[in-house]
Amino acid sequence: MREVKKVKAPVRIDFGGGTTDVQPFPKMYGGAVLNAAINKHIIGELASSEKNVSLSYSGDIPTSSGLGTSGVMNLVWLSLISKKKFANERDKIELAEKAYKMEQSMGLVGGKQDQYAGALGGINFLEFNDEKVKITKVKLKPSVIKELEDKLILVYTGKPHFSGNSNSKMIEGLKKGKKVDIFLKIKEIARQMKKSLEKDDLARFAELLNKETEERAKLNPDIVPRNIRDMIKLGKNNGAIAAKICGSGGGGCILFFGNKEQLKKVFKEKCIDFKFDFEGLHWTN
Repeated sequence: MREVKKVKAPVRIDFGGGTTDVQPFPKMYGGAVLNAAINKHIIGELASSEKNVSLSYSGDIPTSSGLGTSGVMNLVWLSLISKKKFANERDKIELAEKAYKMEQSMGLVGGKQDQYAGALGGINFLEFNDEKVKITKVKLKPSVIKELEDKLILVYTGKPHFSGNSNSKMIEGLKKGKKVDIFLKIKEIARQMKKSLEKDDLARFAELLNKETEERAKLNPDIVPRNIRDMIKLGKNNGAIAAKICGSGGGGCILFFGNKEQLKKVFKEKCIDFKFDFEGLHWTN
């Protein structure tokens, strides 16, 4: 008899605070990230019979997109091999922690925000104090959610993003006491973003998206290379009022805020439109 299990989990966009969830920053200073799960997913399927077992993944986003895909893949895999359904928040948090610990045991340089976003869904402000995580769900009015969805769009740069490489460079500098002030500014920007959303102040939120990219670019010259600077400039000349590098930068996606239809005309097939995902990880069968 053949048994098939299917699990689906969303990837995320990080509005602010990325990399402050990567050790040793949470242990030394405490990190903070504002992110949102979106309706772009990793779907895992585990098929087993008496004779063999097969595992497959599929997704509706480019590889190395800067949207936390590898963390979500690990999340999906662990849920597939577990007997739990992960229907409640406590189980999902447990799963996110297991995925993170597995990655750390493999020597990967990364944080916890991807796993938590994929497991929980929604818009979350995550605070990291050493290994502890405080989750604050950011509850917005339906009108604010709609306006965000109407004005936000992802554009794929066409260049793969490898977060481990980017994070390693930044974290090595942090261990040597370099650019701590910039990390702290990035953390504070995430806090200010949360406040601006809760006040329905999307103009301020857009300003902070620009500020996040400005500060992040100071961490390493590879974070915002020339091709990405050119794409940001093109976007801002064609309807965008803000642009945010996704993930740790260097490639992957740019998140634009502004006139979505005008941006679609400019970037065409590179655009990835989305809505927020408030369900998080779930079984599809």
